[in-house]
Amino acid sequence: MEAFPADDPTYNAWGSCTTSQSTGNSCVYVSLKQRIPAYGKYSFSIEQSIVEYKALGRILKSSNINWNEAAKLVDPGYEQKMPAPIVDALLKMALFATQMLTSPNYSGPAKELLVARYYVNECAFATTELAKAIEDQDKEKSLGLWNFGMDSWNSYLSIVNRAISPKVGDKFEMVS
Repeated sequence: MEAFPADDPTYNAWGSCTTSQSTGNSCVYVSLKQRIPAYGKYSFSIEQSIVEYKALGRILKSSNINWNEAAKLVDPGYEQKMPAPIVDALLKMALFATQMLTSPNYSGPAKELLVARYYVNECAFATTELAKAIEDQDKEKSLGLWNFGMDSWNSYLSIVNRAISPKVGDKFEMVS
């Protein structure tokens, strides 16, 4: 029993208790009963949006850009249409982070959650501006905004991937 790795999330779903000025002497953890349903509810949408964001990058990096196809991938879905998966995932990303990073033992939002929400906002900004640049068929601006969005996506994913243990599900693949 002494060799039991208490801080390894593979074996201990709660990790170790933390002691800090902001949290006091409580054990700040998010239970598997909270993380598993959140993963089941939101992971497919987030994974699909990652696939489409990568496809958008391939389109924008090509020598002959298909602007219509690129516009479909960032369509906000006005006029009673469904938004594209990249746009649809933005709210789901914020909800997923909230469920994965909010501890029932600590009443305030965790710093990780606030940072994850910041990166969701950055992804939303990049997507909105990217849709405008694609509409104007501005290749340089579109590619720059896609790279900015890629950085925001990867920053978000690096935060939420830490909360995904093997018991919860597979970690998300980074955007490249």
